[in-house]
Amino acid sequence: MAKLAAFLLLAWSALAAAEIPSAVTIHLVLDGSGSMRVLDPAGPRIDILRSGVASFARKHRRPEIGIRTYGDSPTLYGCADTTLRLAPGRHDPDEVSGVLRALRPEGGSPVSAALRRAVRDLAGRVGTQVVVLVADGGDNCSKDPVTDVANVMGEVPGARVEVIGLNVAHPPDREQLKRIAAAGGGRYFEVANASQLAYTLGRIARDAYRREDDRVARLEEEARRRAELVARTRLKVVFTGTFPSFFCDALFVEPLRINGEAVALADGGRVPCHGRVVLVDTPRPPGDYTLEVGYAKALKGDRSHGDTLHLTATVESGKTTEVDLTARMTFLAWTLEGKVRQVEAEPPAAPAAP
Repeated sequence: MAKLAAFLLLAWSALAAAEIPSAVTIHLVLDGSGSMRVLDPAGPRIDILRSGVASFARKHRRPEIGIRTYGDSPTLYGCADTTLRLAPGRHDPDEVSGVLRALRPEGGSPVSAALRRAVRDLAGRVGTQVVVLVADGGDNCSKDPVTDVANVMGEVPGARVEVIGLNVAHPPDREQLKRIAAAGGGRYFEVANASQLAYTLGRIARDAYRREDDRVARLEEEARRRAELVARTRLKVVFTGTFPSFFCDALFVEPLRINGEAVALADGGRVPCHGRVVLVDTPRPPGDYTLEVGYAKALKGDRSHGDTLHLTATVESGKTTEVDLTARMTFLAWTLEGKVRQVEAEPPAAPAAP
């Protein structure tokens, strides 16, 4: 029981003091369909994509980046054509550029299949996670890509899908992409060249940084409050002696056990014959605690032991449970009495300024 109590206190305190893990993940889903070979006013569409994404990766080093493509596999065909090219994680710009150079647009547009896989690529990751679709058109495989995306979002709580349309030519495709973005909890953007693409990716990333910083700040505040609650939730044991000096040279508290575990006391448990001493004042997890307390009176080198007192104290969250022990001398005997009371804990003192 004593080991269990110590473990619970350690776990409770550790939870309050735990560092908040933080990360921002930008998982790109890139269009590698045959239409990306089209020559736009700003150049070949695939080159616009390569240049814009590469520029973003060079300028934004904070996020962890992943890349999934569709329509560009030499071995996968039709609606199964989606490939994880770069697993979400820490990658340098050269790795990203290498993946972009290898893109060979030639297939179809299984947009929802790629997005579903991309969301699942993020499972188990911490922090703020964003899937960003860069596409020049809609899905030509799924009968209902919007519902497909909406259904997968619950598998990775907190993830969202943002959509960037790259020179989308057909209004129905644009409308579908807007609805996909809404189903993924994100927004739809439209760009025409590499600089606009890089800027829009940066905007999405900056919004993710802000959300992540807000999330961490909120969790840190919750951790601070938990730590304060741990500090306030205490068990305090106070011993008061009331013996006159002619009848007592010293008192010794022996033993003091909490939940069966002996508590080491200063000066071997010696306390004054007359006066009040705090024996224990430590944080404890909420719960019931059994106390066993005995004491001895020393007079002219002899020790006389009094009766052992057993009592139960309930520690409540955010409060100090105070056990008041009083050794009394009456005309015929001397006794040890105990009372338990709840007191509002004082807030922990602020650290001194350097």
